[in-house]
Amino acid sequence: MNDTQMRRLVKELKLFQGLEQEDVIKIVSKGLTQRVVKGEVLFHEGTSGNQMYVVLGGKIGIFKKQDLIATLHVGDMFGEMALVSQEVRSASAVAMEDSYLFVLSETIFHKLMTKRVSIQILMNIVHTLSTRLREMNAKLAH
Repeated sequence: MNDTQMRRLVKELKLFQGLEQEDVIKIVSKGLTQRVVKGEVLFHEGTSGNQMYVVLGGKIGIFKKQDLIATLHVGDMFGEMALVSQEVRSASAVAMEDSYLFVLSETIFHKLMTKRVSIQILMNIVHTLSTRLREMNAKLAH
C-alpha cells in the first residue's frame, strides 16, 4: 500500500475521526503496519496485550472459544479493550484471509500523542464500544 492509498484510507477510519490530517499522518508514521496470512492468529483469548489493530485490508475473525462472534472488515478496529483497560484479551483474533493491519501500541498511544489527539482517539474507541454493546443488546432482545 503506497502513501497516497494509506492517507486516503486513514481518513475513512473510525479511529481517526475528528482528527486533523497532520495528526493522522503523524500517528500512522509512528505506528506499525502488519501483513498477516489467512489462518494466522493475532492473539488468543485470555492472553495479555498492549496493542490494538485496525483492518486496512482483508478480513479478521473474532472468536470466543471456537465460535465466530464477529467478522471485521476494512476500517474496523479490534484489540482496543486490552489497550485501554489493560485486562486480558476477551476473544481471539484470526486472519480469515490475507490481511493488512495498522497496529497501535500502548507506548505510542501514551507517549507520542498529544493529549488532544489521545482524547479524541479514546472518544472514538468509546463510540465503537458503545455501538457494539447496543448491537449485542439488540441481538439478545430477539
